Order: sequence, then C-alpha cells, then structure tokens
Amino acid sequence: MVPLPLLLGLLVAFADNELLPTVPGASRLATLLPVLLLLAVPTLLAIAAIRAVREEGATGRRGRVPPRAMLRLSMFAVPIAVHALFAFADYGDWIERLAWDSHLGRIVLGMLPVFIAEVPRLPFATLAGTMLDVRPEPGSGQIVDPSLWPRLHDLAGVVRMRLGGPLLVVMPMVLLGAAMDLLQLFPVLHALVFSTAAGLLVGTVGFLGLAVLALPFWFRFAFGVRPLPEPIGTKLRAVAARLGFPPHRLYVLPTGMSGLNAMLVGPFRFGRCLCLTDGILRELDEEALAGVVAHEVGHAQNGHVASIMGLVVLVPVALMAPLRLVDLAEVDPFVQAAVVVVAAIGGWLLVQRLMHRFEHEADVASVAALGPGPCSRALVVVSRLAESTPPRWHARLLSRHPDEAQRLQVMAHYSSDAEFRAAFDRRGRGLRGVFAGVLLAALGLAAWGGQADWRYERVLWALNAGDHRAALRFAAEVDPAAVPAHWRELWPLIVDDLEVAKAVSADVTTFEEAQAIVPLEAWPRGEEVLRVYGPAAARAWFAMAIAFTAEPTAMQRALHAFCEAAADNDPRQVERIAAVVRRLGVPPSLASVFADGG
Repeated sequence: MVPLPLLLGLLVAFADNELLPTVPGASRLATLLPVLLLLAVPTLLAIAAIRAVREEGATGRRGRVPPRAMLRLSMFAVPIAVHALFAFADYGDWIERLAWDSHLGRIVLGMLPVFIAEVPRLPFATLAGTMLDVRPEPGSGQIVDPSLWPRLHDLAGVVRMRLGGPLLVVMPMVLLGAAMDLLQLFPVLHALVFSTAAGLLVGTVGFLGLAVLALPFWFRFAFGVRPLPEPIGTKLRAVAARLGFPPHRLYVLPTGMSGLNAMLVGPFRFGRCLCLTDGILRELDEEALAGVVAHEVGHAQNGHVASIMGLVVLVPVALMAPLRLVDLAEVDPFVQAAVVVVAAIGGWLLVQRLMHRFEHEADVASVAALGPGPCSRALVVVSRLAESTPPRWHARLLSRHPDEAQRLQVMAHYSSDAEFRAAFDRRGRGLRGVFAGVLLAALGLAAWGGQADWRYERVLWALNAGDHRAALRFAAEVDPAAVPAHWRELWPLIVDDLEVAKAVSADVTTFEEAQAIVPLEAWPRGEEVLRVYGPAAARAWFAMAIAFTAEPTAMQRALHAFCEAAADNDPRQVERIAAVVRRLGVPPSLASVFADGG
C-alpha cells in the first residue's frame, strides 16, 4: 500500500540526517539548487519507460534499453537522489538551519525531498507498469495501434489509490513531530521521554495510542473511500450490524477496479472501519460479500490488529531497557550484525506465522456467523481471478495469508468436525495466554532494566530538564568506579557537562532559569577554554550553551560542532568545520584559534 521507493527514500533520508556528519554553516544555495534537480530524475526515468514501451509497440522490435529496466531504475533513483542531496548539498545543515528547535519542522524538511522525488513519479510509473503488462511480447514483430495504449486518465482510480500511500505516511510523521513540539512546552516531561527508558516507553505507548486512534479517519481521507453502493450497501450493513460491527463504518475503497481485497482499519472500536475494494464488489455476489464482511469482523472480534501491534511495537520498545544492560563493546561487529539479521528473519517468520493463524481465526469466525458457504465462496472466486497473475516468489514469501486450499480445509473441518472445532478454539485461547505472558514479561524486564539504570538516567533527566541542583546532587551519589559498561562512553561526557553546570548554574532548578543563565555564562567561558586549552576541552561548555540557547546562530552551531569533532578525535571533520568558521567570519576573540594553518 505504501510504495517501496517512498519507504526506501524515507529510510535513506533519516539515516543520512542522523549518520552523515553535518558541518553547520557549510550549506550554500548555489550548491543546493543543482542537486535538487536530481529529484526530478525518478519521474524522468518513468516517462522514458513510457516512451520506450510505445516505441517498441510502434516498431515491433526490442529497444536498446528495456523499458522495465528503466521503470525499476526510476524506483531506486528515489533513494539515490535523496542520498545525493544529503551527501553533496549538506541538506542536513539546511534542516538544522531552518528548523533547529522544532521536531515537526525537522521531520517535514527531512521527508520533503522524498515526496518531491516520489509523488510526481507515481502516476507515470503506474502508467508505465500497466503498459508493460498489456504490451505484446517484445521482439514479436507485432505492431500496436497508438490509440490502444492506456492513458493516465484511464488509470485515475489506480493512481488515486497509489497516491494514498504517501498521504498515509504523512499522518504519523506529522503527528509525531507535533507531539514532540507540544512536549517541548513541558521541559521536564520532554527530558523524561528522551533521557530515560521508562519515559521513552510511556511516550511510545502514548504516541502509538494517538496514531491508531487517528488512523481510521486519516485512512478514509488518504484513499478517498466512499459509501457502499446500493442495493448491496443496505444488505452488507445489515450483515455487519447482525455481527455487532457499526454498519455506518462500511466503505468502498476505490482502486480503479484493480483491487480484490477487503481490510479492517484500526485496532480499537473507536473509529474503526471496514473497507471493501471496488474490484471485489464487482466480482463477488451478495453471499460471498457477506462472507468477506464476516471475515473482517472476525479480525475485529479477535483483536488481531491490536495483538500484532503489541508484539511488533510494544514488546521491542519494552525490551530496549534490559538490552542496554548487555555489554556489546566486546562483541565482534560481524557477530552483532549476524545476530541482528537472524533475529530480524526469525521475527518476521514468527509474525508471518501468527498472521496466518489470524487469517484462519477470521475464517472460522465467518463460518461460526454465517456457515462455511459465504467465506469459502469468496475465497474460491478471488483465488480463481488471481490465477491469471500468479504471485512472484517474493510475494509468496512475504504473504500474510496462508494457502487458499488450507484455508478452505480449515473452514470445512471447523464447520463439520466438533473435535477439530474444540481443539482450534483451545489453541486460540492458549495463544492469547502466550500474548499476555510475553507482554507482561517484556514489561517486567523493562522495569528491571529501568531500575538498574535509574541512578544514571535521573542525572541526565535533571540535567536536560534544567534542574542542575538536583543533577549535581544525584551525580554525587554515583560511584564512578561502579559505572556499568554501557554507560562508560556517555558518563564521562555527562560528568563534563555537570562541571559546567557546577560552575555557572549550580543553583538553577528550572529550564527557564537555565535558558536565562547558561548561554550567557557558558559561551564566553567556552571561548576562553578554547583559546587556552583547545577545542576538546571546550566541548562541554559549548554543548551546555547550545542546549539552552533557543535559536543558536550558524557560528555557534559551528563552534559546537568543531569542539565535538575534536573530542571525537576526528581531525578531518575538525578541519572541514574550521574552514566553514573562517568563511562565516571568525569572531575576533577566536582569531588565534582559527588562524590559517593554525
């Protein structure tokens, strides 16, 4: 539903923004504008694929470059173009410059290049893909009348559906940024979420709750769902009402008649809706459609969406705290990567098997409500229609649905075999017990891990919240010799920041007080330390100053980055930032530090 190029582009954008070293003040408009033109390349490649298909149809011969290869290249051009923007135009610096103190601004600016590259490409890629599906065999010599090719307006429904994917992605990202900006109005809570494992877990649960409550409403807007047509709408709403599902929340999902599917949107009763595609409404009769509705209502009754979200999101987040207690510094990076890959594959196979089980449970829910006929009939018709386009190997590997023959067999046995039915229901109850046990175990481990780290986390929390008096008091209770391995890299940096707090804001207890005092005192003291002791020694002064400066200038950001690079022992980055500081105009007080060749 969400285009792969969009997902890859977002992954590259956020990875580059986090991992690529940004030089504050290095970005220039003259460098940015030419690289921005690369964002048009994916669309141009999709248009080139359309032209190549038409040329093959006009000549009956294979072209020099296969149009399918151009189309695939247009997909991968999206993340490549986005990476070029970050790597060669210092786009990360533009994000810092334009949205320093706004999480929402950072997220929007980070996503923007991906949408500029992918959204215009989608209509042309849809047209190119359709033309490739209906063209004669390349090289067959068969000529195609140009008037027979599909045009963009013929695929309006399909294009509208595919544009819904990018729109769907926008909501959780914007909601996340807005929630974090709102949280900044309460510095203590903001610091709690970003400094402690418990705060992160609570914040994640809260955000997830908001997102899933908003999802059904946004889904309906993103994909332009419509009321069910009549008279079938009245009949299907009656089925839903009989099964306890709100009848007014049944909709048609427009796909240009290309989709044969139905879906339940939303894990909770509030706002949850059930969508049937226009294609499935056209192909199935009333009885089969009633079976489809009963199947989707079965997902709702069994809480399948909420169960998957709990296992895929809440359990991993809860396990982050205890996993931090494992000392990975001594583990070979290759072994770490292998463990991650194996865990990811194993996790997917487990989730896939679970989703297969949920499909069977939804099937038998339909059998229990309406008998085996309706859902079985729908499955047989959809399977027969899908035979004309057999799924590729990766589609079968990633499928959320079990084999159709197996589904039909389970429904038949559940309907006619009381012993099978009892065993199936018993396994379902046992599975719910396992879910509850896994979630409780994860929360227990989270509490244990959070308790073990609390003495260190509370120091960081108080420091970031501006309660420096409390941070210094908590830090005095920490035995430096007993600091665990996973804190040994961060703790010395915290100690350095505490020394700055002790010098300039030891009696400060609120974020507002820290904002008023720390920048005023730390910037000049930092410059003095930089002149006398060098950039590594000045890191903590500039770090504390910039943390409590509402809108730091490009020069202040560059000085902070200069000292961070020196503390990280990265001479190449130090020299790059020094060159930018010279271009921005070295402050007279630091002329000796940034003298050419110095």
